[in-house]
Amino acid sequence: MPLFHLLKHKAVLWPLALINLAGTLYGYYWYEPQLAMSKWYYYPFIPDSPTASLFFTIILFLWIFNRRSRLFEALAFVTLIKYGVWAVVMNALMLNELGTGDAFLTAMALMLIVSHGAMAFQALLYVPLMTFRVKELVLVAVWVIHNDVVDYVLGQWPRYPALAEHIQWIGYGSFWLTGLCLLMGYRLVARDSIDNKFTRT
Repeated sequence: MPLFHLLKHKAVLWPLALINLAGTLYGYYWYEPQLAMSKWYYYPFIPDSPTASLFFTIILFLWIFNRRSRLFEALAFVTLIKYGVWAVVMNALMLNELGTGDAFLTAMALMLIVSHGAMAFQALLYVPLMTFRVKELVLVAVWVIHNDVVDYVLGQWPRYPALAEHIQWIGYGSFWLTGLCLLMGYRLVARDSIDNKFTRT
């Protein structure tokens, strides 16, 4: 189909990879204050969204050079949806809690809603190109569930002071969102491996 071949074209992959790389770098910069106050061993698990876009950036560059990694494809799919949807909901809740009286805060929240919504959209748009299997999805499940534990059990969740009193419910919802994203990864991609369908044409 034309759209499928367009998505694979290097004229599309190159700008998309560079945009995601720029967004990833900005995301890590955005987390710098929280990282500065955290123990070093939490660093890989604090900047959730930038790490998700980093996974996608890696597979975009791999595709550009005719390479692939099933593990990174699985990581990208699950985490783009997980943290994309999470951030959209969190910023919408923050606006609901604080109102829209502060123009700068409102603009920032809307920017985050749009950019993180695009993360989840990218995962769904590019899912036909992904070929990860159940075993990669299991490894991703370990990573993402561990990340949830670090965030909501060990207290390293991304800081939204206006929503801090709701953190138990946010954590509860986040664990369910993890399960939903893993189920989507299984139904849309990894289930093929049960039938020995390891490649897509």
